[in-house]
Amino acid sequence: MAKIEALIFHDERMIPGWLYHGYIICNSHTSVLLGECLRRAKNDASCDASKRIHFSELRSNSQISSRSRTAKAWAKLYVKELYYHVKFYLFGINTDNLDYNKFGPPSDGQLRKYRIYNTFFHIGLFSACRFFFDANSDAVEVAQIYSEDRNLSVDDPFLVHSPYKVNSRESNVSVRCSQITSIASDSQRELHNPEYVDIINFVDVLLGGFSQIMDATSVTARGCNEVAECLYPLCRRLTQNPYNKNSRYYKKCAFSFFPAKNLSHIETNGNTLSEDLFYHKRNMKIYQRCLPGFE
Repeated sequence: MAKIEALIFHDERMIPGWLYHGYIICNSHTSVLLGECLRRAKNDASCDASKRIHFSELRSNSQISSRSRTAKAWAKLYVKELYYHVKFYLFGINTDNLDYNKFGPPSDGQLRKYRIYNTFFHIGLFSACRFFFDANSDAVEVAQIYSEDRNLSVDDPFLVHSPYKVNSRESNVSVRCSQITSIASDSQRELHNPEYVDIINFVDVLLGGFSQIMDATSVTARGCNEVAECLYPLCRRLTQNPYNKNSRYYKKCAFSFFPAKNLSHIETNGNTLSEDLFYHKRNMKIYQRCLPGFE
């Protein structure tokens, strides 16, 4: 089997009814080129190199805000050329359809939320590797996993949970690192891996833009909508015809959503998740609300 060494960059987005995990997969050489490309686009947008680009903060339009200008430029770059060099996987969990009792009794409180987050992070990561690479010919070794820094509770095993869970599977995917590395989304706070800050922010922009198209949670935020406009044709393509092998985005960008049914009303076989509970088609709510340019 061909050995493939991968780096994974992750961020998440949580809105009422949905938890999204987003992953960029590349190798160490490509990560350097990606970082340089993102920094050039940031500079061309007259945006200070130290500025954090966070999707939820893109309130003003790109003519006014250098952050919005940068995020829009990144989205355009991804659609036109970056998709060819890095892989992006979006995994959306419809939290209204989950059976929360599968993650512990109500008395567990916050621990139940940790279990849900960590379980689907691990499933999304593994699913991304299995989809993008050939299970019969590719031996995928994840060298490092980087995720945006969060204030984790001492009770939350996030940093070590997924490497252990992936390695406990019998598959062509293994994780070499023993724990996930947290990356601050602000370069002034990230002391150890500042070269990866823009990549983490890039994951956030893609994840936020695609979510905005499907959920329309920030309809008054012009910067968010401009990013969504750039990503809309790709989002529609991936949700309507995800397995089109003639598409230049096939095996380079993919979406998956879970579960298709309310799990409280059906029997599940232990930890095994039936494939028919995963789906790809979603309504474009932002289109339904007449995004400027798509009336």
